[in-house]
Amino acid sequence: MSEEIMLKFKKKKRKYKRSVDTPVIIAFFIVLLSACALAVLQIFFDTSLKGSWRLRFKQGGQEYMYNLTLLDDNKFNYSFGGVTYDGEYIINPETSTLSLSSSSYGKYNLRNDFKYKVAGNIFTGKGIALTASDDTELPFLQTDSFVPVIKYYSDFTPNESILGSWLYVDEKQGYNYTFTFYDDGRYEYLCSGSRHIGAYKTTDNQFTYNLVVDGDVVNEETFEFSLDDGKLTFITDNFTDTLTKTNDKFSFENEIK
Repeated sequence: MSEEIMLKFKKKKRKYKRSVDTPVIIAFFIVLLSACALAVLQIFFDTSLKGSWRLRFKQGGQEYMYNLTLLDDNKFNYSFGGVTYDGEYIINPETSTLSLSSSSYGKYNLRNDFKYKVAGNIFTGKGIALTASDDTELPFLQTDSFVPVIKYYSDFTPNESILGSWLYVDEKQGYNYTFTFYDDGRYEYLCSGSRHIGAYKTTDNQFTYNLVVDGDVVNEETFEFSLDDGKLTFITDNFTDTLTKTNDKFSFENEIK
C-alpha cells in the first residue's frame, strides 16, 4: 500500500472519530437542559411545605413572632420565644390540608387542620398561608431555622452542684420531665412534647428562672431549692418536686412510643 493511500486512510479515520463525539455532545446538552428545567421548576413552581416558616404580626404595639418547621420525617416544631412544641404532621395535597398533631403526657390529643396555599419563589420570597377552621388566615414566610430567645441574667454565677440533667417522674400522672442546667446561665426544660429554653440563676437556696413567651413578655419565677444525697428538690407554695441526676435527657421520641 502506497504512502499516499495510507495518509488518506488516516484522515478518514480521524474524521470518523470526531463524528462519534457528536452524540456525546448532544447527550450533554440534553442533561444540561433537563437540569435547568428542574432548577426552574424548583425556583418558581416548588409547592413543598417542608422547611422553616415564620409568622410576624403586631398587636397592641407589641411584635410577635412564631416559627413553624416541617421536618422530613413528618415531625414538626412550633416555636415562639424560648418555647418549642413538637408533634407530627400530615399533608393532603388533594384537599390542600395540613394537619398538625401535638402531644400531652405522651398521647396525641391536640389536632389542628389548616387549608394551605403556597405562593412566591426564592427571588420574591416564598410563603404559605394557613387558614384555620374559623377562617383566620396566618401568613408565614420562609425563614432560617428557629433560634430561641434567651434573656440572660447579668449577675449569673455557675453553681457546679446543679449543672447537668435532672429527671422528675410522676408515676401517678404518668409523665416525666427533665431540667438541664448549663454553665453559661442557660437551662433546658423538656416535658410532654414541649421544650423550654431560658435563663436561670441561684443565690444561696433561691432558684430563679425566666422564659420568653412572646415578644418582650418574660415569665419569671423564684422558689427555694435544696440538694441532698444526689437529689434536687424544688419547693414552691403549690408543689414540691424531687429530681434525680441523670445522664439522659427526656426524649419526646421515647415518650410517644
